[in-house]
Amino acid sequence: MKTVLLITHEQTSSTDTGIVGQVLQEEGYAVQTHQMFGADPDGTPRVDVDFPSPEDIDAVIAFGSFSHVYDVAEDWIDAEIAYIAAIHRQGIPYLGICFGAQLLAESLGGRTVRSERMEVGLVTFETGYTCPVPPGPWFSWHSDKVELPEDVEVLASTPIAPQVFRSGRSIGLQFHPEVTAELLEEWLRIGGHELDGEQGKEALRQAWADQEHHAHENTRELLDWFLAGVLQPA
Repeated sequence: MKTVLLITHEQTSSTDTGIVGQVLQEEGYAVQTHQMFGADPDGTPRVDVDFPSPEDIDAVIAFGSFSHVYDVAEDWIDAEIAYIAAIHRQGIPYLGICFGAQLLAESLGGRTVRSERMEVGLVTFETGYTCPVPPGPWFSWHSDKVELPEDVEVLASTPIAPQVFRSGRSIGLQFHPEVTAELLEEWLRIGGHELDGEQGKEALRQAWADQEHHAHENTRELLDWFLAGVLQPA
């Protein structure tokens, strides 16, 4: 049985891994979750940078965050970037989602910058000939973009930001394939203020309700692509 490590960066009452975690379990993978942030029994916040040994895992998926890479000065972000770099060097399949993709970009020698405008809601994008990911619809919520080294292959983009990129067995996604209606509600609760002046919350809920089934079909197709790499020897 293959083991997939899921790295999460937010404390939510619903799982941050959404439909991605659900599909992994359905497909028979052993799922191990590493929560970067938590609290001790007395309520004291804690950060966990004691990542599992790469020898004990077969793939890694890192999820999003309301943090911005360029605004984080704490040591944990350097520790996570170093861990992702080690995963990449060892050829362990890695899938970075939004913040997780930005950490991958940093580990590859790129950088994360603020985008010209926020990209939120259901998006479609232009794909290259070698991109196996459906062009959409996908759920997006970000105000940053990655700037990548020339040797990193960009497979899909919007006018705002690269959406899918790849280096070896490491893949970055700027959008959120994990979203469910429950997880969307958690994000609106935690970070809904970011939408002020952008898309209204009710319009966002309705757009997702209209496209959730289609988007989840796309997520399963995306995971089929990623998981095929997990099953292949390095």
